[in-house]
Amino acid sequence: MMKLLIVCVVVVAAVAAPTYNTPIPILKDDRTQNAAGEYSFNFETGNGIVRSESGYQADGQENSGAFSYTSPDGTPVAISFTSGAGGYQPEGAVLPVAPALPYQRSDTFVH
Repeated sequence: MMKLLIVCVVVVAAVAAPTYNTPIPILKDDRTQNAAGEYSFNFETGNGIVRSESGYQADGQENSGAFSYTSPDGTPVAISFTSGAGGYQPEGAVLPVAPALPYQRSDTFVH
């Protein structure tokens, strides 16, 4: 009986799994790059995903860009970012925000 239950669960899971048989069209795909290391790209898909980025070499890689899509629960997601010597710094309404510190900083540390 247990084997029959496991087989039934596996069959139900396989039938309920989403299928990805329909290709998603690429509506836009623009790319540039030069010998100095500067680049940019911009693309958009038929299901609403949009992504853009540009960057250049400046004592390390410097980038900025953005992406947007609709999450499975219907929430619009839009993130913009910069990246470089200061690290990856994303911004967007869907990103969590740390709570305020319960105290005032009195020391500044310089490295």
